[in-house]
Amino acid sequence: MGIGGIETGVRDLAKYLNKKKIKNYILCESSNKNLNVKDIKLIKLNNLKFKNIFDQIKIKKIIKELILKKGINLVHISSRAPAFFLINFIRNLDIKVVTSVHNKYQSLSLIKDWYNSSLLKGDAVIFNSNFVRKSYKNYFNEKSKIFVIPRGIDTNFFYPSKKKQIDKFIFLPSRVSSWKGHDLLLKYFSLIDQKYKNQFKICLISLNQSREEKKINKLIKELDLTNNVVIKKPTLKINKLYHDSFLVVNLSIRPEGFGRTITEALSSSKPIIAPNQGGTREQLYNFDRNLLFNVNSYNSFLRAFKYIIKNYVSLSKKGRKFVKKNYSSNLMCKKTLEVYNYIVNQ
Repeated sequence: MGIGGIETGVRDLAKYLNKKKIKNYILCESSNKNLNVKDIKLIKLNNLKFKNIFDQIKIKKIIKELILKKGINLVHISSRAPAFFLINFIRNLDIKVVTSVHNKYQSLSLIKDWYNSSLLKGDAVIFNSNFVRKSYKNYFNEKSKIFVIPRGIDTNFFYPSKKKQIDKFIFLPSRVSSWKGHDLLLKYFSLIDQKYKNQFKICLISLNQSREEKKINKLIKELDLTNNVVIKKPTLKINKLYHDSFLVVNLSIRPEGFGRTITEALSSSKPIIAPNQGGTREQLYNFDRNLLFNVNSYNSFLRAFKYIIKNYVSLSKKGRKFVKKNYSSNLMCKKTLEVYNYIVNQ
């Protein structure tokens, strides 16, 4: 149970169900002790792994005991490995299964496609965007129960701050990986006019431990940006990092299934620019399409960047209202519970 978007959505849903007096449990491999949330019932597999074929017998035993002991009547699976190994087993226990698909998974082989398709076998399948749903349209049949529920964010957690900013941070909230565009942001920033380099600093989240994180650290030095980049450690209090930022950037080089950094930023009254593709386009197009850019074009990125600076005040004011209407956690959880009730009562 980490700090990623999927895990955050799972925790938000658990808290919502608790408020509705609906008993629920999160089964996960392990959880960082700093990520345990009060009143959320976490059941940890500890040394067992969902992807390990040799752990399946023990995991199935744990699940069966939980279902019988806790009186569970529905299981929601949000990851491919447990769907692949466990969905038929759970169904054979006469338990309804809801699955969530969060991204357009890359097709590398027939075996990989077979593995990925396990998430499409739920009694109900929830997609987090129309973009992701459309990418799987050839896999549906007339019996498929398909729902699109955009990810929602907790607007009480992501709120505007009146904190006075000392530095103007360009914040890239995503964890460092090969496709989140950290290297591209650094390269683009190295190309901008010196006046912007004097005004802004880049804020990244990293522990400088993984291979990708070390590559980014090396690139910062190669581009002579050491004095222009601030590194923060991963934290559940990411709302504070939004508060410290001037503007936010999403630079994922391949289309995101949703991209919750868009709504997190707007809810915090922070303007954000993002690639004109996938889930980020789906969110920003109806808000302000001038915030979208071609991820492979520096000039397109620069145009969107300058647009934010020119229209900063108006963008800051209207973002939160847009999120509350379309992408709140409460709305996401409400629609998900409606799916649960529909499937259970079938």
